[in-house]
Amino acid sequence: MSERAEKPILPDPEWGPTVEPGVSQEDELFDILAALPIFDTLTEFEIREVERIVHRRKFLKGEMVIRAWIPRSGLFVVVSGSVNVVRQAGDELMNIGTLEAGELLGEFAVLDDSPRSTHIIAAERSELIGFFRPGLMDLIETSPTCGFKILYRMSQIMSSRLVRVVEDLRHLRATLA
Repeated sequence: MSERAEKPILPDPEWGPTVEPGVSQEDELFDILAALPIFDTLTEFEIREVERIVHRRKFLKGEMVIRAWIPRSGLFVVVSGSVNVVRQAGDELMNIGTLEAGELLGEFAVLDDSPRSTHIIAAERSELIGFFRPGLMDLIETSPTCGFKILYRMSQIMSSRLVRVVEDLRHLRATLA
């Protein structure tokens, strides 16, 4: 067995010790990863490398997926179901959005470890894939081209989202004026 395959799976600060390696249902996992925009420039071999380091977890309706105000450690993809993005507003929790299957959340976490500003709560029975910073750092070290492709694609996705947010703010500003 290679040295890389023998590395222990460390508990993640966001999902804790309940995280399990994404080794079950490998063909399905491969297809899920291959269909995601963040991995769409990867070769089959590179997707298999990513498959080795991601984690899958199922959540019940109402279960906390990610808590606000803890250090970020990874990005997540909703595989099935949906999750609510919830912000604390005084004593109340306010749903500010819902993410559906195929949507990515937490992509800033692989770049920055500042605390998350929102809770993510399962809106229904849901399954998510977690892609955590330690796994990405290992991938960058062992397969720099693959790591570069992921980071480059992620920057394109983030840039596209930022453009949409700026457009929305301009529209809001024009409406208010």
